[in-house]
Amino acid sequence: MILYVGKISEDTKRLLIALLFALIIFFIIVGCIGLVIKKVMKKQAQGADDMMYDVIRAGLFKKKGELIKFGIKKNHVVFFRQAWKPFIVMVSASLIIVLYCLTMNNWDVNIFDYHNEGIGTLFHVFDWQNVPKTKVFGIEIISDWPPLLSSPHWDWYAWGSYVFVPCMIVGLIWFMICVQAYIARSFRIFRIAKKVFSRSVDDLPPQDKPVAPIQ
Repeated sequence: MILYVGKISEDTKRLLIALLFALIIFFIIVGCIGLVIKKVMKKQAQGADDMMYDVIRAGLFKKKGELIKFGIKKNHVVFFRQAWKPFIVMVSASLIIVLYCLTMNNWDVNIFDYHNEGIGTLFHVFDWQNVPKTKVFGIEIISDWPPLLSSPHWDWYAWGSYVFVPCMIVGLIWFMICVQAYIARSFRIFRIAKKVFSRSVDDLPPQDKPVAPIQ
């Protein structure tokens, strides 16, 4: 086995090392994204505490179901109050692309086109269908960058895509953050209700605990 590995070319060794580093970086990025999402959701869940603090302090609800029902309704109101802004952004982006189609008389617009009418004109576009490959242990893997199909360039004919795509991406991400906050608050509402109406002996004052078995 050692002799066989020694026969591997230097280019193949470099390629294997690069793939190993890429795999490690990929898992690191995924882990970091997971930690960020967890911390963000924890912070977003604090909104449920703000919504329910006063009613819990006042003792307005005597049953867990009533408190949960109130929290869900309150959560709906907060969600709609937050989500209408990104919704307006997405609706505005849709109206802009419709206006573009009307003014340019082009109802078959490809917003990702890289020739002259799409957002792809602003980026490097590679021919991934003809990507160079090499065989390593009988398995074909990518060995180099694919041929370049288009370089970044500005085309006024694509103004509709230039406005629509960024606005829609911002609106979608913003809306997804609102949905994530809604989910985080929902979980927190159930936890708060469970904690408020839990009856644990550990929470009793020392004088209320029986010191001897009750006959």
